[in-house]
Amino acid sequence: MRPGRFTSARYGGLHDVVGFIGVFGLLFLLVGYVIFDSSYLMSNACFGTGGQMVCPMRGPDWARPLPGAAALLGLTAGLVGILAGRPVRSPALIAGFLLAAVGLVGGWLLSPT
Repeated sequence: MRPGRFTSARYGGLHDVVGFIGVFGLLFLLVGYVIFDSSYLMSNACFGTGGQMVCPMRGPDWARPLPGAAALLGLTAGLVGILAGRPVRSPALIAGFLLAAVGLVGGWLLSPT
């Protein structure tokens, strides 16, 4: 057996690996944006400067961590897909992007208008 045969069979060629790591980087940026965008939901008090106040959502307390949790679950799914290799890499990254999108939309729906 040729050295490196197992890794190339499992993860693909160099271009495949670099491409999927780039896609994971985009997922990482999206998850960071989701966490930043919904961070005020975790606060218990209103805050703001410059005359604009931002207050946490009005609703059940159990729903407050859902956007951030969905985004982190998506990041975890993408990381597991990258580490697992070819058979589950693409579906795991797709699931990661979908979970991050659910977190983003959930943060928008839970926000006070």
